[in-house]
Amino acid sequence: MNQALDVIIEKCRKHPQQKLIFSANLFFAHEVCIKNMPLETLKKYVDALKEAGVHRIDINMGLFPWLDNHQETIQKYDALIRHIRHAKLQLAINPQYSTMYHKFRKFDDWKTAALKVYPEIAKRYQPDIFIVVHEPTVMNERMGVNVSPKEWRDFTQQTAIAVKEVSPGTRCGAGIVVALQSEWKYFDEFLTLKELDIITFDIYAIRGLNAANKMIAQAKRRGKNVYIEETWRPTYSVPEKGKTVTLDDRSAIGIGNKTFQALDANWLKAMTLYASTWGLEAITPFWTQTFFKYVEENGNALNPEYNKQVIESINKGERTKTFETFKTLVQQYGKK
Repeated sequence: MNQALDVIIEKCRKHPQQKLIFSANLFFAHEVCIKNMPLETLKKYVDALKEAGVHRIDINMGLFPWLDNHQETIQKYDALIRHIRHAKLQLAINPQYSTMYHKFRKFDDWKTAALKVYPEIAKRYQPDIFIVVHEPTVMNERMGVNVSPKEWRDFTQQTAIAVKEVSPGTRCGAGIVVALQSEWKYFDEFLTLKELDIITFDIYAIRGLNAANKMIAQAKRRGKNVYIEETWRPTYSVPEKGKTVTLDDRSAIGIGNKTFQALDANWLKAMTLYASTWGLEAITPFWTQTFFKYVEENGNALNPEYNKQVIESINKGERTKTFETFKTLVQQYGKK
């Protein structure tokens, strides 16, 4: 992987680079974490990302706490986003479907719920960016249904219209996982929507980058901005015989394992140069727990024990070499 990344870096260095918006995913504000996450830790997380020089904070919200009217968590989001705005940072909201609090077996049920919740979030926070759908095949897997590109297109159009009605200054987008060829047909549908300002890519593998180059050109010809909404290096694991591993579980394996710290830094460097060379708007590292803590064993990004150690590191003000690499990249390639 390092050899492949070095090839990307060297190829990109031969071309002019453009300045980028650097964003970072505030993972502990994700729907699966937010309820039990201390507000002060979340604020320190934001402060650390600002210290790194980011321009924007990404939050992957869900239907919880909105459908549940869980006021304690809603107020936590309120306070967190006030803190983000006070820090003069942009806000991107990327809602998605997780099965932690709500389970849907029919796409129409999910659509009805999203059309209720998305405008509530948009009206409340007036985000700079609202990505109404990303990773459609992952959402399909979580629901256990096969939702067609046309159905996702209609969902995307309706939710984007609903968001802009209550937050006219918000730019709306939709995106795909580049490495999943099954997602490319959704890209074709998203591209036709005049309601979308942005097309996003989630890049978790080098596979598919040649196709991404063509899609970037297509999107730009349609007058749409393009950026990397999520990125991290691929995970490595040996499958257990007879055990089924979901896409979500697979994506979290060994993220915080110290073995991969140098590779993580090289991945960030390569993806930054790739985004800069191709004139993308922004780049967004996803597993930002690694900015604060690596461990000798396991390091599963969804493991409560690992994340407890991350929380301790955030509260102590600790930073990893990956954080320092990211900070240097922001200084070199970030917009002023």
